[in-house]
Formats: sequence, structure tokens, C-alpha cells
Amino acid sequence: MESTRDIKNRIKSITNIKQITRAMEMVAANRLKKAEGRALSSRPYTQNITSILSNLVGSTPEKAHFCKQKDEVKKIMVLLITSDKGLCGAYNTNAIQHTVRFLKENSQKEISLHLMGKKGNIFFRGRKYTIGQFYPETVEEIGLSSLKAGDNKVSEIVAKMIESFEAGTVDEIHMFYTKFKTVMKSDPARVRLLPLENIDADSGENEGKKALQGDCILEPSSEAIFSKLLPKYLECQLRQAIFESLTAEYAARRVAMIAASENAEEIIGELTQVYNKARQEAITKELLEVVSGSEAMAG
Repeated sequence: MESTRDIKNRIKSITNIKQITRAMEMVAANRLKKAEGRALSSRPYTQNITSILSNLVGSTPEKAHFCKQKDEVKKIMVLLITSDKGLCGAYNTNAIQHTVRFLKENSQKEISLHLMGKKGNIFFRGRKYTIGQFYPETVEEIGLSSLKAGDNKVSEIVAKMIESFEAGTVDEIHMFYTKFKTVMKSDPARVRLLPLENIDADSGENEGKKALQGDCILEPSSEAIFSKLLPKYLECQLRQAIFESLTAEYAARRVAMIAASENAEEIIGELTQVYNKARQEAITKELLEVVSGSEAMAG
């Protein structure tokens, strides 16, 4: 059985850990509140720009290649968003495994991984997959850069995506992230950025027949508007995915730290009982020795 000193040291160590997890829980809760506000407030904008772009598709037949899936897909770009730090439960594991399943299903195709977040890079860099690019900036830095003038990392990433797609370097671009639902629930998600997903383009005899809903006059032209709107749409999709992922990460970290603090409290309670028992046994042993010594001297 451990000595009372050893047990006391263990209780002290776990108490220190509990203080750390409580502090991390408070930090995660504070950051979660801000991240959730960003994610929820940007959702309507993303939905509206998607609706506008969907209406424009039928009026821009020469841009149909952005909407039509190729008959034979050979090259795929995969953008994965994970966290830069750990201690957030199964957040990274779920996102990575969701991506791995897609990679296995398309193992016969040439896939290039673009990784946002250190945890995804750590997982894939030691495996057989091809890493096209790892973004050294933190996920939060990339997401917030889109809200500032000047260095907009999101715009740079989207511009390279469009350039690669138009040049034929990639046939499809898929993005994997974690969609925030509630503090207790977030699900890994995938969206095909290019060709545009859930936005149908007319083809063949029906080409050009689809028009914008309502009586609209487009100036200068639907083609020019589409060309300007497409990058903005993709930026919205990427920015929204980053905000959703960050919110899910902070929620997962808060839940994980709450569980860690509760486990620490439980262990401290158990060790306290063991300590009290050991201390009682030591005191009883000392009393017996004193009594035995007294009897021996009296005899």
C-alpha cells in the first residue's frame, strides 16, 4: 500500500490538474460564445449568396463548366479543416476519419490534400497520402483574415482553387470540416466546392432557357456578375466552414475539460478515502506500539 506521503502528493498533483482543466474550460466557454456568434450570424449571408448564384446559373451557359460534373474524374483536391491544438475530445478524429473514408473510396484517383490545422497535417504527413499544401497559419488566423482589409488568406486560397479548376489541374474540389449544431453535438461534413454542388446548370437543348426568378434586368451582364460572384460564393463557403469548425472545436474542448474536471474530482475523492484509511491505520499501529511498550515496561 502507498504511504500517506505518496497519496498526499498524488492528491496535490491531481488538484493542480483540476485547476488547469477548470481554467481551460472557462477559456473555451468564452471563445465558444464569440465563435458561435460569428458562425450563426454568417449563415444567412452564405445562404443568400448561394441562392443568388443558383439563379444566375441558367443565365450564364458559358459558365456551365463550373456547375457540371465531369464524366470522368481523375484528379481531386481535398481541403481538410482540423484544429491546431488538442484536448478537444474526438473533434479531430471524427473529421480525419470522415476524410479517410472518402480517400479510400476514391483511391484509384489522384488526390491532393490541402490541410488547414496542425492536427490534420500531423496525421497525414507520415502516411502514403499526397499533401499538396499545408497552411502554417492557424485556422482562426485564416478565418479572421477574411474580415480584415489587406491580407485576405481566404481570397488567396479561393483564387488558387478557381485557377487550378479552370486550368484542368483538378477535376473536383471537396472540403471537409465539422459543422456545429449544439454545444453537445457537431458532425463532420463534406461539401463539393467545384463543380458547384446543389446548383444545377442547364445543358443541351435547354441551355440558356433557365432565367432568374422574377423580372430582373442584369447590368452589365449575367456573365460578368457570375464571374464576380463565384469567388465571393466560394469565399463564403470556406469562411463559413472555418467558423463552424472553430465553434465545434471550442464546444468539444469545453465538454472535454468539463469531463476531465469531473474525473479529477472523482479521483481526488477516492484518493482522499484511501489517504484517510492509511492515516487511520498508521495511527492505530502507533497506538498499538505505545500500548505494547507500556505493557512490556509494566511487566
